[in-house]
Amino acid sequence: MIRPEGPPCQVYGLNGWGRLLGLVGVPGAISLYLVWWLTGLVGVKLDRIIQLLEQIAHATKVTGP
Repeated sequence: MIRPEGPPCQVYGLNGWGRLLGLVGVPGAISLYLVWWLTGLVGVKLDRIIQLLEQIAHATKVTGP
């Protein structure tokens, strides 16, 4: 690969996102985004469920294992 002339400190090439896209391809990038999006949605609901369970355990004075 021929690199253009430039200052010695300048880095040529792909950044992290470009390298990731090169490794997994477009379908892989889409699936990674969907997994990230779904876990965000589910994570919020799980946090709320855990909060409610902790409140119930505290109200009934349940002790841990």
